[in-house]
Amino acid sequence: MQDLSELSGRVGIPTRTLHFYVRMELLPNLPEYGEQHVRRVALVRTLLDVGGLSYTAIRQILSRIDTSRPSLAELLGAVQYALPSCGSTARDQEWERARKRAGEFAAKRQWRVGADNPAWQTLTQVLVTCEWLRQGDLVELLGTYADALERIVTVEMELLRRKGDPETAATSMVSGTVLGDIALASLRRLLHEHFSCLAENPGSSSLEFSGE
Repeated sequence: MQDLSELSGRVGIPTRTLHFYVRMELLPNLPEYGEQHVRRVALVRTLLDVGGLSYTAIRQILSRIDTSRPSLAELLGAVQYALPSCGSTARDQEWERARKRAGEFAAKRQWRVGADNPAWQTLTQVLVTCEWLRQGDLVELLGTYADALERIVTVEMELLRRKGDPETAATSMVSGTVLGDIALASLRRLLHEHFSCLAENPGSSSLEFSGE
């Protein structure tokens, strides 16, 4: 067991920040803290700094973890639905048509997804924008994207199942979702250059990385 100053040394966060977490009810006010609180601080920091969640949203997630011992599916829903999402909230004919198309796409692949998942709004906005820009090629690629992502998410879920406690699982969910999205986009752009170079110079060797 350890006091707040010792916990600060363990987690690498100033004591004043931990006191703030206590005031905001993100960390319990206790005379001594254990390993579960090291995990709790890691989760709070990830939800704040990586997930960009409000203190209210974080308290709701922590309460869910503390009171109900949620299943992996319930924990994933609580965390993912709280993460910021983009997309218009307009509900015109164009939007409704795109939303229906997104739903039909998921149904055809037999995905089990709640109607209130915020990702529907983002995907619908993508489809609306593709229609505005007349970018039918991107829509045609959705099946290819889904094929690849089903394999990726299968591995991600298996890794999450190996986590021994809800705090560690939730921390991995947030970092995996937010940072994983960025990593996938970065790898995609690297591969765009790779395959464009191959198309122009099929026999060329790999480019040297400058490190800059």
